[in-house]
Amino acid sequence: MFCPECKSEYVEATNVCQDCGVSLVERKPKPEPLENMTWVSIAHFDGTIVADMAVEILKNNDVPCYTKGDFISSAFGINALSLPGGSVKLYIPDSLKAQAEDLLKDII
Repeated sequence: MFCPECKSEYVEATNVCQDCGVSLVERKPKPEPLENMTWVSIAHFDGTIVADMAVEILKNNDVPCYTKGDFISSAFGINALSLPGGSVKLYIPDSLKAQAEDLLKDII
């Protein structure tokens, strides 16, 4: 059984999501196509180390995401960590913003 809201999986005997309070469904809901999602920036990092850690956490929890460096690092392929003032923004689908912020609350 799966929650159609938060996508959590439950044992067969459970009928209602404990977090969302909605009725469970038998099949895991298909994710929304990435091209139809509205993407928002939820964090701004100085360098790539913490940004890479955030991406790893999100991907391990099935939250699609991507990072984008500032103009210099994006245009010239330079790692933001090697530039003074280099920065990286983390983007996630707007519909998963609350979940992503909860997962990353200790690092953003």
